[in-house]
Order: sequence, then structure tokens, then C-alpha cells
Amino acid sequence: MIEINLLPEELKAELKKQAPSPVLKQATTIAFLILGILVLLHLGLMGILATKSVQLNALNTKWQTLQPQLKLVQEFKSEGTVLSQSANSIQQLVRKRLTWSKKLNRLSLNLPSGVWFNEISATSKKEFILKGSVVSLKKEEMSLINQLIDNLKKDADFFKDFSKLEMSSAQSEEIGGYEVNDFVISGVLK
Repeated sequence: MIEINLLPEELKAELKKQAPSPVLKQATTIAFLILGILVLLHLGLMGILATKSVQLNALNTKWQTLQPQLKLVQEFKSEGTVLSQSANSIQQLVRKRLTWSKKLNRLSLNLPSGVWFNEISATSKKEFILKGSVVSLKKEEMSLINQLIDNLKKDADFFKDFSKLEMSSAQSEEIGGYEVNDFVISGVLK
């Protein structure tokens, strides 16, 4: 409702100005303090955000400069893996290799008197071929060849790399009045 007071100014009752209450004064002060703290906290967080943003940009730039090196490292690592696989393959081959000098020594030790070798070969198909000749004054050529094969089969150091060893052919011929048998022993390497 509207109140109209038409009295002259002198007659109007003077409104007493009231002093603000102490509770209102405290509440206002606390409100301004909280508002100030919030503004300072906001400004601090904005500063931290700006700092972190600058750091992120610097790290992104560094990451971009390191990308070519990362590719080189990955290529090196993949090559290292390939080389490692090759090294493992080589080690397996070394473990499976035959020491032919030992095999030849064992052949020599198991050789009966009157038998000699003409040719020794091994093919990539794991075939072993031993060509030799035998002569005997007692006409025991075939038994000497069989004795050689039996000796080689009984020799564990020699026979361990073979799956089979047998005589594949024998031919006799006369040379200078003596009967000489040429033979071929074939085997299969493991």
C-alpha cells in the first residue's frame, strides 16, 4: 500500500536512522572474506592451469622431436629380434653339427687290415657315402667289409649321428694277380 504524507517537511516526523546491527556487519564481513578467498583460489588455480598448459606444450614439442628417434629405436629393436632369432638358429645348427675330424678318426680306428678308403662324401640330402677297397690273401674280403660295418655300428661315437649304415654294392676285380673288392657303404645322417 502507498502512503502519502502531505505534511510540510518541518512537521514530518523524522525517521530515525538506524545503525546496522553487529550481526549483519559480521555476516557481511564473512561474506566478503569468503568471496575474497574464492577469488584468490580461482586465480591460483588459473595460474596452476596456465603453468601446466605451458609444460604440456613443451612436452608435446619434445615428443614430436623424439618421434623419429622412437621409430629408429623400434626398427633397431625389430632388427635385434631378427638377429636374435638368427643367433638361436645358428646355435641350434652348432649343436647339431657333425665333427667330421672325429668321425674320420673313428673310421681310421675301426679300419681292419687290408681295407682302405678311396672316397668319403656327404650330401645335402643327409646321405653318407664311403667308397673303399679291400684285399685279402685269405680270400676274406666280404668278411672284412662286414667287420668294418659292424665295428662302425658298435662305435657309439661314430654311429650316434646315423640312422642307418649298410653296404650298398661290392665288385671284385683282379689287379696284379690279386683279387681286389671295391665296395660302397651308404648311410643316412640323422
